[in-house]
This record gives sequence, C-alpha cells and structure tokens, in this order.
Amino acid sequence: MWCSTSPSACAATGRISPRRCPLLAALLAHRGRSDPVIAGKIRQVARRVVEELTKKLRLQTSRALSGARRRGETTARRSSARDIAWNQTIRKNLKNWDQERRVLIAEHLHFHAAARRHLPWRIVLCIDQSGSMATSLIYSAVMASILATLPAVTVKLVLFDTSVVDLSDEVGDPVDVLMSVQLGGGTDIGRAVAYCEATHIAEPQRTIFVLVSDFCEGAPAAPLFAAVRRLAGARVKLLGLAALDEAARPAYDRDTAARLVDAGMEIAALTPEHFADWVAGHIR
Repeated sequence: MWCSTSPSACAATGRISPRRCPLLAALLAHRGRSDPVIAGKIRQVARRVVEELTKKLRLQTSRALSGARRRGETTARRSSARDIAWNQTIRKNLKNWDQERRVLIAEHLHFHAAARRHLPWRIVLCIDQSGSMATSLIYSAVMASILATLPAVTVKLVLFDTSVVDLSDEVGDPVDVLMSVQLGGGTDIGRAVAYCEATHIAEPQRTIFVLVSDFCEGAPAAPLFAAVRRLAGARVKLLGLAALDEAARPAYDRDTAARLVDAGMEIAALTPEHFADWVAGHIR
C-alpha cells in the first residue's frame, strides 16, 4: 500500500483495500509453517485477491503507460469525462448559451486525443520481503505482472531480505511470486540494490529502478547509498516506494529515506492506483 507524497510529509490517498488483502497478508506471514493442505488454501486466497486487484488496476495502468493526453490536439471522439477539452468544448458551443437560465448547452463535446507511446523501457522492481512488508508485496507482485503485459516494457522482479531472490522469470504469475516469498528475517537493502545494478541495469538511461521498502537497513548503510549514487550518476531513474501499514499510514525509516533522496532517489509513498501515473511521469 502506498500513498502519494514526499518523505517529509506523507499522507494516505485513494487506498485500494480488497477485503481479502489483510487476510492474505496474514496467511503469507505463516505460509512457511503451513502443511501442504493449508498451503493450497493460501494459494486459493492469493488467486482471488490477485484477480480482484488486477481487475481494479489493469485498465488504469495500461492507460497511464500506453497512452497520454495530447494537450495541443483534440477530437470529437467519445472518451471519458477526464479527457474533455474544456476550452475547445466551450468555444464550439458558445452559440448555445441560454441567457435566461444562464447555462451553456454543450451539444458537441471535444476530447484530448490519445497518443500511443512505444516505450523501450526496463522497469526493475526491487521488493523488500522482510516481515513488515506483506501487504506491499501483494500489491507489488500484481503491479509487476500488469506492467509486464505492456508493449515495449521489460520488467525485472527481485525480492530480498538478507538474501536476494530473482523472480524475473515468474513476473507474469503474481500468485507464484507470492507463494515464493519468505517473510521475516533481516534486511540488506544495499546488497539487493547492488545485485540489481550488476544484473539488470543494461541501458541506464532507459531504466526505471523501483525500490519498495520500509528503508530499515539492517546492514551497514554505506554500500546502499554508494550504489544509489552510482545508479543516479549513470542516469537511472530511481524511485523509492515507502511502505504503509494496514491503515495506509506511512511506516518507514525517514532518516534513511532522506539520505536516499540526497543520493539521487525520489521517494514517495503511493497507493497502487497512483503508482502507474508516477512511473508514467518519469517516462519521456
């Protein structure tokens, strides 16, 4: 769960909260101690939650990253209300001004034209799987699978605690990803960032690196900040998504987040429905 703002003043907005999501988060935390029958039940819950989240987020994500409104061009094609070109619509309907009722009757609506983007971008999602991150992991796995379906976008998925697990080959199935997580243990963010730097940063200027974490570094912090500075120097777009608790309140280490900002990473805490817009804003 994420909310949209800066590390210094974070407040939750627009949270998506399927009713089964807290249940799944709790089940995942105990999955490693479950027998095969219980594990099968957890997978069933995971499938339902994933389907619900995917349905809610797929259209918005595809729209944000595959199409953009062109402010200089309009069309009479029917679209959604958010795409209405108000200035053009008003000009074209001025003749329909009703003086008595003091209203403008819009017979013809004009909309901002959609521009298809072809994005040769790589998005690297580096996800903290320490014990406090269960809910963020659920949303991240779903978002990774949605992003992977978009044209000209390659998605890499890396989970970490004190070790690093590369699940890029499973990015298309968020249920398999969730059933692979091992929640708990410590956190070595620097090791995970260095792994992604060495393994998945092929074209730095066409790469968006997304770190999803509570930023509670359990290892010496110097390697983390050094890796982020190197990536920033190579012109990788660096985004840090701060964890929220189950009430959508920011729950992360603000000192580490502030130092990551100083090293070149943009930090925010975003609900999933705002994440795609945030990423789209960094793609040119």
